[in-house]
Amino acid sequence: MWKMSVFLSIIWAVNLLYGEWFAFLIPSLSTCSWPHLQPSSSSSSSSSLLNEVENGSDYVKIAVVADPQLMDKTSLPLDPKSLALEIVQFYTDLYMRRAFVSSVLAFNPDVVLFLGDYFDGGYILSDQEWEESLGRFKHIFDLNMLRKNSNIKLYYISGNHDIGYENVNSRNPEIVKRHEIEFGASNFKVTLGKVDFIGIDAQTLDGHPQGKLTSETWDFVKNASQDIYSNPRVLLTHIPLYRPDFTPCGPHRSSPIVNQRIYRDGQNQEIWYQNYVTKNSTEVLLDLVRPALILSGHDHDQCTVTHMSKNVPVTEGSCSKL
Repeated sequence: MWKMSVFLSIIWAVNLLYGEWFAFLIPSLSTCSWPHLQPSSSSSSSSSLLNEVENGSDYVKIAVVADPQLMDKTSLPLDPKSLALEIVQFYTDLYMRRAFVSSVLAFNPDVVLFLGDYFDGGYILSDQEWEESLGRFKHIFDLNMLRKNSNIKLYYISGNHDIGYENVNSRNPEIVKRHEIEFGASNFKVTLGKVDFIGIDAQTLDGHPQGKLTSETWDFVKNASQDIYSNPRVLLTHIPLYRPDFTPCGPHRSSPIVNQRIYRDGQNQEIWYQNYVTKNSTEVLLDLVRPALILSGHDHDQCTVTHMSKNVPVTEGSCSKL
């Protein structure tokens, strides 16, 4: 009898070790790697260009993280100070930290792009609660270490869970300010390698044209789009751009396709929810920025679609959550 107990204990311990440790190492080490450029022809010029990019500073490895949405008092119908919520937070934080360390940091990226929705109830939390969530966020993603002792560059855009939609951020500028003090400007342009990355606060694109945040975002877009022939561009948004209902998302999507939804306040028409940028704003944005690629979050699943801008196809990829 005791032999059976020992055997079952060993099986339990092996399963526990696999689920809590090896499962985070084996998939990444055995199946993941950075893509390598392949020459389009056998010509010497093509091979020379490939070697230059592979071995030179223009080859930049970029990892993308979207929608971690750290659990807080808004996530579950539990008392904010309850032991149950603390246990849930502990294990979800632990899972995300292990996933990030083993599947992102293990491959030594040059850049990590965070595409918004860092806390589940970011714009609802008090300053003290927000700071507590920020401390957890920094621990999960090793931000203190990366910012001080690493060559990895970090860039952030805001999500609707961070600053809310128009009906929230237009009335509570302190929420946006709090976010920008920690994570930087809501709209930014940075050159990585020989590609320009343009981060946009998509939550403000469809707001009232005279609204402060909306006008600031569109002014930024227009200024950042002036020199369209300098470098190829990658557009970063949290909310994906418009696509027609039932547009296929590609073979890697696991959940049903979600169609366009946008809800406005009945009196002042301020947006209180949207899951895609409107068609008009999408068209204007694409015509101004003319990106070669778009990276978005929000959808919590993979979705690859193609937009048309000035009769030029542009691929958009919505990233699944970490």
